[in-house]
Amino acid sequence: MLPAALWPRAIAISVVLCVSVLWLDADYLGLCAAFLTTGSFALQVLQILKTRETKAISNSMYLAFSCGVLCWLVYGLQIGDIPLIIANAITLALACTVLLLKLKNEYLTIH
Repeated sequence: MLPAALWPRAIAISVVLCVSVLWLDADYLGLCAAFLTTGSFALQVLQILKTRETKAISNSMYLAFSCGVLCWLVYGLQIGDIPLIIANAITLALACTVLLLKLKNEYLTIH
């Protein structure tokens, strides 16, 4: 969780980001969105590897999310959209990694 002292900075950065995307063309906006959404899962994987803590992660959410990302990946393949394919392939791999680490940590580890 973000410390309370950092919330004003986080809000300011979010506002600047939101205003900035209004001036980006569609390609740069898509690239920015793909980087942020895919990158967020990389951060989650790193956090799990660092702390080995997965208790608060929802199995159902990650399973549903992974299925949704798989649908986006197939859609990207069907329409031939390379950025959509790459972003969703990476996101799917990271989301599945989170789900597998959770299952490993909670069901395969002897406490």
